[in-house]
Amino acid sequence: IFYIVPERTMKFHLLFLRFLLLATLSLPSGAFHFAAIVGSSHWHSIASGAVYRTPSSPTNVPKSPSRTLPILTSITSSNPSADVVKTTVQQVQLASGTSAEIISCLPLRNKPSFSLNFLSSVLFGKGGNGKSKISDQNFDKPTLAFLHGSFHASWCWEENYMPYFASLGYPCVGLSLQGTGGTPAIPEGAKKVKIDSHVKDLDSFLRGLSDDDQNQEFGLGLGGNPEIVLIGHSFGGLTTMKWLETFYDKKDEKGHDHDDGINLLGVALLCSVPPSGNGPMTLRYLIRSFSDSWKITVGFAMKKAINDKELCRTLFFGGSDDSNGVTDEDIERYQGYFERDTVATIDLTDLASKLPSLRVDKTSGKAQFVDFLPSEPLVLGASDDFIVDKEGLDETSSYMGLDAPVVVDSPHDVMLGGKWKNGADAVLSWLNKLP
Repeated sequence: IFYIVPERTMKFHLLFLRFLLLATLSLPSGAFHFAAIVGSSHWHSIASGAVYRTPSSPTNVPKSPSRTLPILTSITSSNPSADVVKTTVQQVQLASGTSAEIISCLPLRNKPSFSLNFLSSVLFGKGGNGKSKISDQNFDKPTLAFLHGSFHASWCWEENYMPYFASLGYPCVGLSLQGTGGTPAIPEGAKKVKIDSHVKDLDSFLRGLSDDDQNQEFGLGLGGNPEIVLIGHSFGGLTTMKWLETFYDKKDEKGHDHDDGINLLGVALLCSVPPSGNGPMTLRYLIRSFSDSWKITVGFAMKKAINDKELCRTLFFGGSDDSNGVTDEDIERYQGYFERDTVATIDLTDLASKLPSLRVDKTSGKAQFVDFLPSEPLVLGASDDFIVDKEGLDETSSYMGLDAPVVVDSPHDVMLGGKWKNGADAVLSWLNKLP
């Protein structure tokens, strides 16, 4: 049944809709399907116990000849928890002052209690719990917040991980850090970004995921104070660790914070730069292999990975051919992204002054904040990682209070290429164990 509701006569029609719903509820199970269009700008659907609202079309999305991202994409999924997911690229103003690009990929099927509460509000004029607020969290599963590394932006998650996890019912949102094509560095024209700026932007981004945040409005509809799982890759992992230091610095000796504004459920670090940074790791490479050390140095510091196909493949995707499912055409496409997203890079001199962390147990190497984490973290490495070595991976694992990392068959970019699902399934296995 489709029913058009003019806004000027909405009150009358809502009374009629209540009557219609009550009558329809008497139909046999499975025969109920109802949709209403109110006005011309919003629509709701109640079907098989689901209610959702179409996202607004994003505005002010930055364009680049070297990179084209889908503004709105749909994929189908056989998973019963999410029949369809939609990906949206949008520009948001963070409370930190940064105009940032975010990409979201959300399951359109919200949790059943959402639809039941909406139905109750139509029938009885209030939420199912007798309150006007429907619920704190609009999805059954926690929101996955993704953070990329150097040469990348949030697009790297949109290609495989976001639609995969969203099809399983996980809302996914990625932030593009300052210096990428979608998130200009501050001040304008800057070529280096300090780690503190990334940490502040990440903090603002995580707070803005809540519909209750008073300083930012992303319009994602995740609900008030949603559970968040933070997933960082490469330098995004190091940024995540620096953010954890500052976040838990605000807590008292019992781990309490009177106004943290972030409902953190878990943390995963994928092929992360270790807590000591890339300096000691580069030195180890220099001792083991001058050739490998040179490739890493020219690839990143001199940005040769943007123009040299073989070097780009070696650093990020493994091997010298397309055995990992990355064709030469893919390499060219990724290099276009890399060029766009290296307008400004991390200020390594500034970073070095803040490493290694002073908030660590000198004996075990464990970070002080680990005891406050809400769940056991995940540290994941790749067997064919050309950038992060075993010692760096083990250092991160110890820092996060773990006996050993999880290692999967993959190159450094675990989210791209033909082996992306190896890392994704390891993350999913960990997610299933969260409280």
